[in-house]
Amino acid sequence: MLRWIARAALAAFTMFAAAAVAQTTARVTGDLSATVPGIFTLALTFECTGAPTCTGTYRAVWQISGCSNSIVLTDKIVITGVGFTPGPLGGRVTLTELEVDGTNSAGLCTVTSTTDFDDSYTGSSDGTTGTFTVMPADFPGTTFTGHFALSRVAPPVFQMTVSGQIDAARADVAANLTFRPQDVGTTGSVYVFALAPATRVSNASSEKAAHLGWMATVAEKDTPVPCVLAQLNAAGQLKAVSASSLQAYVTGVLSGQGQAVNVLNNVPTVNIAGATFYLGYGPNSTTMINSGTNRNVVAAPGSEKCEPAPPQTGWWWNTVEGGRGYSIEVAGNHIVFASYLYDVSGRATWLLASGNTSLDGTLFTGGLENYAQGQTLAGAYRPPTGAVGGPITLAFSDTAHGTLSWPGGTIPIERFNILPNGLSLAPRAGQPQGGWWWNPAESGRGFFLEWQGGQLFMAGYMYDDAGNPIWYLSGNSTPSTNLQSYSNQWLQFGNGQTLTGTYRAPVQVNGNVAPVTITFQGAENAIMTLPGGRTTSITRFRF
Repeated sequence: MLRWIARAALAAFTMFAAAAVAQTTARVTGDLSATVPGIFTLALTFECTGAPTCTGTYRAVWQISGCSNSIVLTDKIVITGVGFTPGPLGGRVTLTELEVDGTNSAGLCTVTSTTDFDDSYTGSSDGTTGTFTVMPADFPGTTFTGHFALSRVAPPVFQMTVSGQIDAARADVAANLTFRPQDVGTTGSVYVFALAPATRVSNASSEKAAHLGWMATVAEKDTPVPCVLAQLNAAGQLKAVSASSLQAYVTGVLSGQGQAVNVLNNVPTVNIAGATFYLGYGPNSTTMINSGTNRNVVAAPGSEKCEPAPPQTGWWWNTVEGGRGYSIEVAGNHIVFASYLYDVSGRATWLLASGNTSLDGTLFTGGLENYAQGQTLAGAYRPPTGAVGGPITLAFSDTAHGTLSWPGGTIPIERFNILPNGLSLAPRAGQPQGGWWWNPAESGRGFFLEWQGGQLFMAGYMYDDAGNPIWYLSGNSTPSTNLQSYSNQWLQFGNGQTLTGTYRAPVQVNGNVAPVTITFQGAENAIMTLPGGRTTSITRFRF
């Protein structure tokens, strides 16, 4: 018997229509790692919600000395002492079923039993990111080091606990979900499904609807592999499906007692390598996917991995279509997307999309919205009118890469470097938050801001004197030393690529539409000076 003991730790954008801001809570994502030479290497990731007690799920990958395979464990994590106050921190971290007994047969290791872990941690935080350490008594002199990020998000779409393991031979993972109070007593179906590398799905090429644009993570020189929506058949093999053809795990009246689900029941590990499994429920599978009533359960290890992640807030673009850009922010299970582009006359125009995301913020399907007759740059407030345009789908493979499908076709998009390697630069002291800003008393006009290395790139989405939607850009060409103050001009571009047209580079049609000055008051509030000296208060938009 080989002993392994581990110790570790919304509706529409209210820029256009006033709506209640959802209640938020703390979301913590992080990692924990350690190496004990000759014994094991640990790589653990986790996500939890709540403060001061944060509850969620961890995923631990163990590489045990003498084992040719890795062991994957997933279960419940509880962390106490969580909060947004900067400074030192401490508490306890509890990880269910993390201590493991196992056997080694010719270098292949399998798990025979697991037990819980509970220990104290110490660390420090700046209010949004931080580090922590756990020093387990079982390994004197060994330090487990961790990093984490804090954000304010809507509570999870539904509560769920996960337990199980994936070893060299078999995968056994179970989940218990609690239905939302408003859904109890209704009739619905529970679904288990996966996002899997096409190489693991037997009929991947024949089910076109299963390809929504995700790409698997592969080695740098390997050929990219699509990720495919799939379900396991009775033989434990992945078969491609569409959102509308998913088969229900169980159907009936949704009970206040919740539902226990065998997500992976003695499935051969080789059959699911690199796949991420989800659990969701709804009146039908299409509604379940489109409404986002689903959550990630577990990701199986593999050389080709389909582990999509929600996008970073910021500017996105297609690298071969300069002059057209995308403002993207996901908060909780909602997204606000806007694209600046051009109409057939060459005039600058913009389109919006907003609503619920699915698959933990990595998928959005909805409709484009076109607004007009709203507030101009210098004018008095007037509410806009809106109309629905064509369909849009956004699928994010990771935090910096995705696929956009809309009436203009299907294109890859990625995060935009405002300056060379700007995305790799750490935030500077005094940097306001990036994302959507607005004046709540002047809905219908919004501003999207992002800083990289002290440089600001922002757009204002509003209307011209004739009531047409128009956008202006502004940015500083050299890094600022005082990020609480900004002063420059609004720029106007035209004659670039339309929604459905072929690429053409835009030109600057006005290098000084009007001056703009912003005096920030911390991270989330500011005073913007408009043409003619009029000022307006703007604040971070919370949705």
